[in-house]
Amino acid sequence: MRTITTILFLLFLTNTQAQNLHRCATVEAIRLQEKTHPGYQSAVDRTFDQVKDLVSHKGVNSDSIFRIPVVVHIVYSSPEQNISNDLVYSQIARLNRDYRRLNEDTSDTRTEFLPVAADAGIEFYLAGTDPDGNPSGGITRTQTTRTDFAPDFFGNGLDDVKQSSLDGVDAWDTDNYLNIWVCDLVGSNPLFQIFGFAYPPATAPNWPANSSAPSNELQGVVIHYEVFGDGNPLAVGPLSISDKGRTAVHEVGHYLGLRHIWGDALFTDGCTEDDGIDDTPNASSNAAQVCNFNNNTCVDSPVDFPDMIENYMDYAQDRCMNLFTQGQVDIMRLMLETARTELADGSVEPSSVSDIPSAAEIALFPNPSNGNITIQLPKAEQVNSIRVMDVNGKLVAEQSVSTSLSLLSADWNLPAGTYLLQLQFDGGVVTKKLLVY
Repeated sequence: MRTITTILFLLFLTNTQAQNLHRCATVEAIRLQEKTHPGYQSAVDRTFDQVKDLVSHKGVNSDSIFRIPVVVHIVYSSPEQNISNDLVYSQIARLNRDYRRLNEDTSDTRTEFLPVAADAGIEFYLAGTDPDGNPSGGITRTQTTRTDFAPDFFGNGLDDVKQSSLDGVDAWDTDNYLNIWVCDLVGSNPLFQIFGFAYPPATAPNWPANSSAPSNELQGVVIHYEVFGDGNPLAVGPLSISDKGRTAVHEVGHYLGLRHIWGDALFTDGCTEDDGIDDTPNASSNAAQVCNFNNNTCVDSPVDFPDMIENYMDYAQDRCMNLFTQGQVDIMRLMLETARTELADGSVEPSSVSDIPSAAEIALFPNPSNGNITIQLPKAEQVNSIRVMDVNGKLVAEQSVSTSLSLLSADWNLPAGTYLLQLQFDGGVVTKKLLVY
């Protein structure tokens, strides 16, 4: 039975966190399993002891760097959902900084957790070839007739975005690629608004049976488009809790075998639960989407540590997440050595980001204009799309381009004002200022 994709009405009845926004669907999935399969939680508890034994006896290779090829599937029904390549590049960069502990906020790690904070030795890159060996930039774009991929009242539908037959897009070979789908996971339903979800490996020792994907083709990570990327301009209001791209960091952690650090307690005292990892202190509940460094919800022995809200596998705001522990790193690396052995074997070439013209090489005329402009490039280039943003970062117009050109024409009915014109190339985005009278 699926554990990640089925979110029952318990999501509404038992979770009243801020604005009904949820970092991921895992907790509610476990609650559903306990409701439909009594004794499931006991099975969860038993697996926690197994993981410690497996890591201690097998040992983990800490020297090599695992490099994982990524394909990002952008599934959109509106221009706003069709996020830019730049946001994809920023997300890959965020994954690399956080998994290598090169993030800019390592200095925010509290003193008591510095001894266990660790470099995972895991890196990510956009795939340079597709499963058929064709050149690729590691990004696919699929327009859908569906307005969103939010689950229904019973939690059904989270895997729909992974299936072309359901107006999503099929995965690339999940043994050799980390597939990340970016779509509207929130929709208009206020009862359960989910930022992301992922399946652990089938053999992850700290997860119970039936936690993995229903089929191999459904392995991967799904992220809501407004919180994908570092500094996504759409991550505003309630979504601003996840504005640094760390929803993907969290979900990739699940994909590599990590549990939430508070142990996903159901109907028992959370302090008696565990995530199966010794160097993450016990916590009775998650951080509830806030950065409260005074949280100390359990008494630890022999040292009473505060809750580790800076851990990527908690639910704090992005701005105070900054670490994985050595124990978590051991689990992820073990999964890459045993469960996802083909993923980082080097068989997929990295994408090469092509040169793009500088802003100074691109001319707009007339500028100022009445909205009817010509864009001159230094040579024939493939521009994937032209996006017009107002000064507040809101998308007001978009135009797709299907051929390589040196002159592009556009005619937008824009009110007078100042706009940012974004030209999206395979290798990145170039921004020009446009004045409309």
